[in-house]
Amino acid sequence: MARSLPCFDDLLVSDALPALVIGDDALEGCNTAAQELFGADTGHLCRLPLATFLPAVQPDGGESLRAWRERVEAARGGLTQWFLWQFVRNDGGLIDALVHLEVEPPKDRPAGRALRSPVRARLRDLTRFRGIEWSRMQQALAGTAAIVFAKDSEGRYLFANRQFAEMTGRPLEEVLGRRDVEVLPAELAEECRRNDSLVLAERRPLDFEEHGAIDGERRIYLTLKFPLLRADGSAYGVWGIATDITARKRTEEALHHAALAVSQADGEGLVQALTRYLATILNVDIALIGVIEGEGDGRMVRTIGRFGDGVYLENFSYPLNTTPCQTVLEGFRCYRSGVSEAFPDSRGLRPQGIEGYAGYPLRGSDGQLLGVIAVLSRTPLEDEALIESVLKIFAGRAAGEIERRRAEDALRTSEASYRAMFDASEDAILVHDWDTGAIVDVNPKACRAYGYTAEEMRGLLPAQLSSGEYPFTKETADRLIERAKDGVPTSLEWHRRNKDGSLHWDEVHIKPAEIAGKRRILAFTREITARKLAEQALRESEEQYRSIFNASVDGMVLFNSAGQVVDVNEAFARMHGFEMEALIGGDCERFVPEERRADCKRMVRAALAGNPVRGESVACRFGGSTFVVEVHAVPMQYRNEPHVLAIVRDLTERKREDARRAQLEAQLRQAQKMEAIGHLTGGIAHDFNNLLASIMGYVVLAAERQATLGDARLGRYLEQAQVSCERARDLIRQMLTFSRGQRGEPRPLALGAAVRDATKLLRASFPSTVEMQADLDAELPAVLIDPVQLEQVLLNLCINARDAMQANGTVRVAAGWRHGYRGVCTSCRQSVEGDFVELAVTDTGPGIPAPVLDRIFEPFFSTKEVGKGSGMGLATVHGIVHDHRGHVVVESADGAGATFRVLLPPLDPAIEGSRVGTRAPAAARNAFEPLRGRVLLVDDEASVLGFMSELLENWGLEVVAVGDPVEAHRRVANGDIAFDLVLADQTMPRLTGTELARSVATLRPEVPILLYTGYRDGVSQAELSAGGIRAVLDKPVDPVALHAQLQRHLGRSDVSPTLA
Repeated sequence: MARSLPCFDDLLVSDALPALVIGDDALEGCNTAAQELFGADTGHLCRLPLATFLPAVQPDGGESLRAWRERVEAARGGLTQWFLWQFVRNDGGLIDALVHLEVEPPKDRPAGRALRSPVRARLRDLTRFRGIEWSRMQQALAGTAAIVFAKDSEGRYLFANRQFAEMTGRPLEEVLGRRDVEVLPAELAEECRRNDSLVLAERRPLDFEEHGAIDGERRIYLTLKFPLLRADGSAYGVWGIATDITARKRTEEALHHAALAVSQADGEGLVQALTRYLATILNVDIALIGVIEGEGDGRMVRTIGRFGDGVYLENFSYPLNTTPCQTVLEGFRCYRSGVSEAFPDSRGLRPQGIEGYAGYPLRGSDGQLLGVIAVLSRTPLEDEALIESVLKIFAGRAAGEIERRRAEDALRTSEASYRAMFDASEDAILVHDWDTGAIVDVNPKACRAYGYTAEEMRGLLPAQLSSGEYPFTKETADRLIERAKDGVPTSLEWHRRNKDGSLHWDEVHIKPAEIAGKRRILAFTREITARKLAEQALRESEEQYRSIFNASVDGMVLFNSAGQVVDVNEAFARMHGFEMEALIGGDCERFVPEERRADCKRMVRAALAGNPVRGESVACRFGGSTFVVEVHAVPMQYRNEPHVLAIVRDLTERKREDARRAQLEAQLRQAQKMEAIGHLTGGIAHDFNNLLASIMGYVVLAAERQATLGDARLGRYLEQAQVSCERARDLIRQMLTFSRGQRGEPRPLALGAAVRDATKLLRASFPSTVEMQADLDAELPAVLIDPVQLEQVLLNLCINARDAMQANGTVRVAAGWRHGYRGVCTSCRQSVEGDFVELAVTDTGPGIPAPVLDRIFEPFFSTKEVGKGSGMGLATVHGIVHDHRGHVVVESADGAGATFRVLLPPLDPAIEGSRVGTRAPAAARNAFEPLRGRVLLVDDEASVLGFMSELLENWGLEVVAVGDPVEAHRRVANGDIAFDLVLADQTMPRLTGTELARSVATLRPEVPILLYTGYRDGVSQAELSAGGIRAVLDKPVDPVALHAQLQRHLGRSDVSPTLA
């Protein structure tokens, strides 16, 4: 209640409480205190309907009479309740009361009352008990079975009764002043906190189910919480009354499962299924259903379903009088324990260790004893009330199944008799007396349909089976009987009422007949409730269809079987630019282009044939413009006639978005594929670099020896080998750069001259059957590109051209100026626009098919035979060109060859360019001045360590060569070796070059340190400074650069770090 309540001082202290005995919507009695409270005597109060004492709504907005009935029914179900309520006095004044509602004990039930249990309500007048001391209230609440507590707005306990302390397992002094989280399990404490906050926020009483684990067991409490309000209406606390409903919840759940199991069981195995469900729900070891056969002391129980220990058991028969089953013939019986001792002659109980037994009789619809249903347990049974309720539910279903089986047996034994046909009729048949109209006979179908036994139906008048609602009344029924007597067969729909009060629709045929020499009135009835409901559902469905039809954002058009438009919604008319009235009555010609009208008509015919149609089509608007639509045509019944509903969606915007999405996805896939190459090159580059370093080193040594011998031809050979090694070194450097996602070393380059030099090398490697042509513009603007990578691009494109022509044809290489180009890059799928310097490679091969053209830039994609192509050539071209902000455009046609156009942005003329430098002659490179000093050389690669040692010694240096960086560090730290300079590799196991340099610099800061690496970008300036490194050389090491650095740093310690 939202109204302000008094302080709850001693509300429950008085024994002379107003008490009401509540029947069905009326008072059955009240005490003197109640008469005083309501201002009227008992006679007056009991004559008035209960609604007289209730306002229309409670202060919380709930309907008084409905809510009161729900609480009374809950009390009859065993739920004792505390709640705040408002009543109306006889003089119209309002009473605010705290109500205690419980079922009245049987001994207090007034004589002559109805069988339904009355409910007793005790009222506490809140106004009347103001000012009573808190201590007296504590004494009163300590004796109640409910859990009672009070908290302040911060959640601290101000009061708790003894039941609360017992629930928490704490003394009251450990509860008061503490919050929920300090006295309750965490889950329950959090739930209580949320519910308290809700009560304080809404300032009205609220009911909650609160859950938590108490002493390891899951408990459920039904809690009424209401706010404690100050005079100004603000809340200062929460008062709560909780009842433990765990057992009731468990019972409800078990009964729910039982009812569900009974409703689901069906078919020939129904009885077996019932035993399995029963054993599972009650958690017993054995469940059985048996029929009683024989008479007197010789009666036997023959089981028709038995389940035990997780399996179905074989049926058998046993004597009734030696078992506990004999004690349940008149009603439920339960032996919670000791049943084996109670029935020692029962041969099956003791051997199986049975301790507990419960059984329920099976009776037919006429009350006849049919058999028993029982459960057996090897442990004592606990919840007797629950077991009885579950057995009662299962007993009804089992008895019905036994009756069904017996009825089937009876029908099979009387095939030729009138009674068999009468009883077996699928229609309910009622035989009426000619004079009175009373029922004299019915078939079983009528009993099942109406819910009566045959005996109960005999003597009933037609009016007693009518709903009573006009026109289905006694007068109408009597007229129909009289009409049948006149010999007029009558058929009609009739609204009847079953024994349980439920209403049904029947189709009834009435006619006179003579049976056994007596005139009778026969009524054949067939239930049509489902049909009537279906008709109602159809009407509702049509209303729903109309609502959906009009509200849909998709266009909808309804065609009849002739293909005419019956209806359109506003969305369809707006989509096509017509008024709705202009479309109805015509065919599809107004909104479908002429070339698509035949398709539209075929769609309607197909849907009418029961085949839904979905697809894309083209529609037209009022002005004649067309647009793409998605159409879904389905058959449907409209006003009992076949129609076709077509749902139309404008795809214009979606098509535009799909095209954009496809373009973006293609770009993303291409970028992902091209990224794969970077992860494959770095793995081999380091080892190959070490091999190349050794080869180059020994070539240098051979060149130095050749200078001594003076063999000119050998000098040319070695110079060519040196040039090739340096080109290989540059290539490996590019591989390492590419594998780390970095660009090479772009420099201003005249494209024509660079391509001319590269083409000369290519001509020498191509067979004579391939003609190389070059068309190079010498006046082209410079481009910014790595020279080695440019050679790779040209090499890959020319090799692809050669292989495409099968080494027979013409390859044309051109370099020129491309003004105002507009197009799409074949490799990255992006739009390309602007002025470019173009490198084009054209072949006279068969051309590239379109499916292949979409994939040629994927890594490892190749159309060549296995072993004849890696599939990496064009992927490399893609990476290099796009790293230099360029694009690749491929033009090809079947039988007309292919042209690959590499488009590179021209270099800004304001930037001063430079051309690729030339190498010094080998003779100049070999003229090294002698050096002096002692060098500590550290490299884990033995071949590199060997040639470097020999190279340095040839230059006049003493060398201490160490193959393990950790060993080198140890020897330096121990002072085992003397040296003037350290030369080390960067990439070594356990200790990198920079890490070794830091440790040496700490020990010998005056010694210069040189580092060589296959990937200089991996070494930062900060690492160089930290390690005292004076220079970093590329690997394979260029002897000229190495000699220069050694010459520069030996004997000096004031030189800044450099990248050589």
